[in-house]
Amino acid sequence: MAIEKKTEKKVEAKTSRAWVLDFGKGLQAAVGLHEMSHVLTAPVLFDVPGTPHFCNEVIVFQQRILPVLDIPSLLEGQKVIHSSHEVVGIAVYQDNPVNPTSYGGLRLASLPHSIYVTDDQACELPSHKHYWAPPLSVACFQYDGAVIPVLNLVYLFNKTLGVY
Repeated sequence: MAIEKKTEKKVEAKTSRAWVLDFGKGLQAAVGLHEMSHVLTAPVLFDVPGTPHFCNEVIVFQQRILPVLDIPSLLEGQKVIHSSHEVVGIAVYQDNPVNPTSYGGLRLASLPHSIYVTDDQACELPSHKHYWAPPLSVACFQYDGAVIPVLNLVYLFNKTLGVY
């Protein structure tokens, strides 16, 4: 009589790279590695009158005029005054695979940092962080003792927010 030896298959968690973005005021979020094209320090920003308070600046980048989103101003409903130190991340997104990629700026409080994230870090968004709820975020994960939402860039730069 032969004895069968059962082996347990170990399923490895999928690992992805992400950028953790610090918007200041205790607000952090992440984007995928390929969704952050460039980071600019001390960029020249131009005010645009008559635009929403959370997106009333643009930047000229590679011969394109890009909107610059201010996440704390968007979430708080009023313009947040920033320090003189300026950091803008240039995000890249695509609303449809048949459309070309688009770019937009995200005002940051500091330089983003790259991390590895596994499926094991996935978690639910806590109720006290309801302002990050979908459609603003597409998922969230735990990292370094914090819950980090993953931004939905297509939604952030969508016409319905008045950014286009």
